[in-house]
Amino acid sequence: MTQFKLTERSLSREQAEQKKQQASIFPNQIAMGSFVPHSTLVEVGCFRTAAVCDALEAEDLMPVRRDIQVLCHEMTHWFDFFGTIWGREYIGDICRAYRALERGTEEDFPKIVRLFDIDRTVLSPMYYRFTNAPSVPHTMDRPWTIDYVTGAEIDADGSTREDKPIFMARFGENPTRRTFARQPVSVGALLEVRAIASEIGAAIAAINSHKEKGPQMVEMTLANRELNELAYNHDLIEYSTAAHILSVQSGTQELFLSTRLAAALAFIALNLRPSDFRKIKTPAAFSPFGNRNRAFKKRGDRGYAFVAMVFNGGRYEGDEMEYIERCVASSNLGTPAAVLEAAAAEMKDPFWFSGGNNITSHFFRESAMSGHILEAHSRLPLYRLTLEALLSDFRAVCPPFLDSEANFVELNEGRIDEYQPEIMHDAAHALREYTRNLLNGCRGV
Repeated sequence: MTQFKLTERSLSREQAEQKKQQASIFPNQIAMGSFVPHSTLVEVGCFRTAAVCDALEAEDLMPVRRDIQVLCHEMTHWFDFFGTIWGREYIGDICRAYRALERGTEEDFPKIVRLFDIDRTVLSPMYYRFTNAPSVPHTMDRPWTIDYVTGAEIDADGSTREDKPIFMARFGENPTRRTFARQPVSVGALLEVRAIASEIGAAIAAINSHKEKGPQMVEMTLANRELNELAYNHDLIEYSTAAHILSVQSGTQELFLSTRLAAALAFIALNLRPSDFRKIKTPAAFSPFGNRNRAFKKRGDRGYAFVAMVFNGGRYEGDEMEYIERCVASSNLGTPAAVLEAAAAEMKDPFWFSGGNNITSHFFRESAMSGHILEAHSRLPLYRLTLEALLSDFRAVCPPFLDSEANFVELNEGRIDEYQPEIMHDAAHALREYTRNLLNGCRGV
């Protein structure tokens, strides 16, 4: 197996503190790792490089299971950022904001405020979501109840925008159905179920690398308990929303399975093109949402597309790929292969940006690999990143990342020289400070 290599480079202490402030715009609620889209930096704070290299040499990854899990979790975020249609659109807005920052003229202010608003749609502001502790513990044997509601965004001037609807899951206690949480089915929810699925796969791979069955069984029990605790942690509900929705609608009873299937459909949703959204069949159960169904499609709401596929797909009957294909076909989207082939073809077109600078050039260079990343994911089982793929097919494109000692580690020697993480960090910090100052002037925040 490929060895991880220290680069002898790291962020300064001041930069590390600044980075903690930047991570809040992406679903990074687990302190062990983070991905910051404005700088594209990946941090795997629990990754002990020397210990992982020793484990690889010994061909026993079970002692470093959590290191490997979080690595795959955060790398999935990076790959979904650079290797999906959604990510390509988001990158365009980030680059326009950096160009506006460089110019520093008043006519460019709206581009920076627009990025601030787009960032908020990844997770959804707290105004639209809430969570309180259930009065009794819940598990897969006593799952949360789910209802579905829609709302509409409130604009900067306080107006309700019916052209910007929000699809939300409302969670209740079992059996009383007393509501304790409401969570928008945001892009962040789709990204997180994909990252959790990669994490589960990495855990299984690490455990199976151990040669003795007894310790394997004990460690698998621990891993299963950890996932169940995550899935029913009301404070981390965004991580599990997509899996809970699929489990209830499809009838799957096994948490690993629900997460895998949800991650696959999330990948399809993240790669839909504007023309695909117009074709989505509105599930009969969505009729109470009226004209908002049309608005969801017109806006290209990926959370809505995910839930529509789940509702249209019906019950799970035992074949994982057959279920995914049925969800897509029943939604009038054709086949998963056709959707992803069309997306990959679009991603192969050069990402061109007029009047770029050193910062936007970083995004262009990384985006040049987007088509390859998407195609490689399309060949993986249920489109899920695996440890084996990370150490082979994805090795050349995998970015450097920060380990537990705040040192940059790379899988492909020389990658950090083209990546220039310190420069990207400083750019992201400058954009954040500029945005905060601008929002104080135009919105008083």
